[in-house]
Amino acid sequence: MKILVLIKQIPDINKITFDSRTMRIVREGVPLMFNSFDKKAVEEAIRIKEKTGSEVVVATMGPPSAGEILNESLRMGADTAYLVTDRKFAGSDTWVTAKILSKVVEYVKPDLVLAGKYSLDGETSQVPPEIAFMTGMKFKSSVFTIEFSEDMKTVILGQDREDGINRYEGTLPAVLSVSEKINRARSIKPETPDMTSRIVMLDAEKLGIDFTGTDASPTVVTGTSEVRNLRTVKFLNPGKEAYEKIVEMINEKKSGGKSETIDNSSTGKNGSVMGIALDDPLVSIEIASKICEISKGKDLEVIMAGNVDPEKLKGMPCNRYVSVKSRGNDTFAGSIIKIMEKEKPEFVIFPSTIDGREIAARIAGEKSLGLTADCIDLKYDGKQLVQLKPAFGGGIVAEIVSRTKPAMATVRPGMFLKYRGTVDFKLDHADSSGNESFRLLEKVPVPPEYKPLSSSSAVIGLGRGIKKRDFVQKALELSRKLGTSVGATRPIVDMGFVPRQQQIGLTGSSISSDLYINLGVSGQDNHVVGLRYVHTIVSVNVDPEAPIFKYSDYGIVSDVNEFTDGFLHYLNEKGM
Repeated sequence: MKILVLIKQIPDINKITFDSRTMRIVREGVPLMFNSFDKKAVEEAIRIKEKTGSEVVVATMGPPSAGEILNESLRMGADTAYLVTDRKFAGSDTWVTAKILSKVVEYVKPDLVLAGKYSLDGETSQVPPEIAFMTGMKFKSSVFTIEFSEDMKTVILGQDREDGINRYEGTLPAVLSVSEKINRARSIKPETPDMTSRIVMLDAEKLGIDFTGTDASPTVVTGTSEVRNLRTVKFLNPGKEAYEKIVEMINEKKSGGKSETIDNSSTGKNGSVMGIALDDPLVSIEIASKICEISKGKDLEVIMAGNVDPEKLKGMPCNRYVSVKSRGNDTFAGSIIKIMEKEKPEFVIFPSTIDGREIAARIAGEKSLGLTADCIDLKYDGKQLVQLKPAFGGGIVAEIVSRTKPAMATVRPGMFLKYRGTVDFKLDHADSSGNESFRLLEKVPVPPEYKPLSSSSAVIGLGRGIKKRDFVQKALELSRKLGTSVGATRPIVDMGFVPRQQQIGLTGSSISSDLYINLGVSGQDNHVVGLRYVHTIVSVNVDPEAPIFKYSDYGIVSDVNEFTDGFLHYLNEKGM
């Protein structure tokens, strides 16, 4: 078996700065690093090689300096390395990058392609699924286990999801993107020699590419801005003052905005816009609300299409809901393409979830459409959809527009207000046909006491200050009483205290909840980048100089055990 691993060299996002005078990202002097997810993909390929005798090929697209990570991969145990480099490739967006790398796949002819689930500088998760479609291969994302049948023709994999774990079975060839959980990459022995001389260069001519990155890219960055930390901490007294303030904020969030209505009447004489309802009713209503809001006054028909039970979407502010019956992502994507071809919407908005990203990227790959991932806001002037996307860990926001129609974007759950429409939507139905590329074997949900971070309006976060595993039960009890989810920093997850689906930070989830209450979190950069879009942050730490207070709206200097015990006692007294 031949395994191709696609890797990327990225800037250290914690060292990236922004020049507010020129409105440009400053890259000069920023150290470069091996994207951590991709390094784990290399490690997994080498482990497969060690078990089965497979051949491991690595490839990266970038300037000559990217040869450093190819050399590192060879020293880890890869057999062959390709540096895909050409001035023509400058300015490539994700679709063009996928197009170029699909030519590399055709050149290498692998049985299995591995990649990280995303690069830490962009977090799009788009390139691997688009490559899969362009090369006619199967695809699954966020894979954390890979096993093979005896004849090496069938792969059995585990997928990390927001709501648990799925196990799938499928035949090769396939493209898989791997999650943080898959392994721990090995250290290279100091005596291992430099292998730079073994790197093979591939340019546009060798790959048969006759386009340039700038000209062929369906998306264009039209501006950038910096996300500054504007929080100023106000310290609360431990005890009653702190408890009352937290309960007050939670009650405000529970009652706020739910009864707001928006006029969703429309003749649709100027066309249509479209959103995708996938699995989660609340996220679906959120998408519909944003689409209705930005297209208000333009007399556009707002169409939602998806697999959510229409009964769970009552009041959703759209004009028409197309209910889609599908067995999985492949058939669902096929159904959405047919609806798009029929309705010809100005833009289509998907949820930024495991499945939402897979489906959106597959459609973008098939229809050669621009796609912007993980947007935090959308603007529409009747002609162009402006998509605001965070990059470099969320410290920079790029404004992106599409050259293709419909424009496509995935949006981060929890960013937008939910409205109730003044007019009930009409209901249509769409069937799906075709086969799924992977067969679902098993679904293992996250323990029910852990609500998904993506759809939680309030989250309790646990850091190393909690000290012991027993504390988690206290946090879960507090969570039940307050109606929040529970998340954690990476060290807490690595110790097995909390499921990995609940990890917050650079290699976990970025959250956009109304309220984040962290207990014993120190405030390391890798965690804080996951909190940039939280509305209000409350931090509890025994150290008054803890860095987390710089990123907080309210601070409570207290031992987390004493704070939590006191809070539970307070809530019990209040009958909560």
